[in-house]
Order: sequence, then structure tokens, then C-alpha cells
Amino acid sequence: MNVRVLISLAVILLVAGCRTTTPTGSTYTLRDSTAGPDMDVTLDNLLTSSEDRSYMVWLNAVRIRDGAWDARYYLEVRYEGASDAGFMEIGPDENLILTVDGQTMRFRGPGSRETRRVLGNGHYVENAVFESRAEDLRRIARAKDVKVQVNGNQRRMYREFGVDNFQKFRSFVLLHMGY
Repeated sequence: MNVRVLISLAVILLVAGCRTTTPTGSTYTLRDSTAGPDMDVTLDNLLTSSEDRSYMVWLNAVRIRDGAWDARYYLEVRYEGASDAGFMEIGPDENLILTVDGQTMRFRGPGSRETRRVLGNGHYVENAVFESRAEDLRRIARAKDVKVQVNGNQRRMYREFGVDNFQKFRSFVLLHMGY
């Protein structure tokens, strides 16, 4: 290759590496070496409920890169309750339980204490992250049936994956981990 092609390729890679955010369909990617490691997250994976509309629960997959080849994986729970609902108060422990094709998977995390806040509209919001493994996320993505239980000090939330939830997990796994 000639020098001009190599320099052009280097400039393109440098500019592409400086982008801080890249929405890619159902995932969000943060690439900013000054803010910390690269991170990929599913977007808006809301677990809907036809009966329980005053509480909303999201379950997102997260990958945080450790160097060029390694990564850490998490499941993130986001809870939002109406103004009369209050916080869920997810504590530190195995408070995320998934039943994946009939098999129980338990996930441990530090809880949501540091992330609890009340929005301007009076809704209560909290986030909790739970350590996971790549194999766990692949298992969820390949499943036919996923039931979710999130335990808090104030209430327990039960949800099931719908078509959109499976699609978001499958897209995340295919795009960021390989199937």
C-alpha cells in the first residue's frame, strides 16, 4: 500500500474512534477513552405488563470492554414508579432472578441505593446492576421463555419477555458478542 492510503486509513480510524456515542438500532454504544472504558447497552428494553402499569421495569444487557479482547457483562434493572408508588428499594444481594426456559438463574449486585431519585414529574426511579457472564446473556438470547423477578424491600416485580425483549437481547448478543 502506498503511504497516502495508510495515512487516510489512520485518519479515518482516528476520527471514528473519537465518536462518543453511536446508536445502533436496539443498542447504545459509548466510545470515549476520556470518560472510561467503552460500553455497549441495550436500549429501552421495557418489560411490559398489561395489569401493572403504575410500575415500569427495564432489563438491559451491558458490556464494558476490558482492553482489546476482554469484557465484563452485567444486567441492568431500571425501575420507574408513579408518584404514589415510591421506590422499590432494590438491596444488595441476589435480587434479580430469571427463569430461562424453566431454569432459574440468580444474579447478585450492589443494589440501587446510590441511584434512587425523584424525577420532576414525581416519578420514582432507581437503577441496579447485576454481575453476569457472556454465557448468561447468550442463554437469555437463545431462550424461548424468560420470566423476570426483581426483589426490592418495598415490592417485588414480575415480568415476562415479549417478542421485542427477545429481539433486543438477540441483537445485542449478535452485534457485541457473537451468537
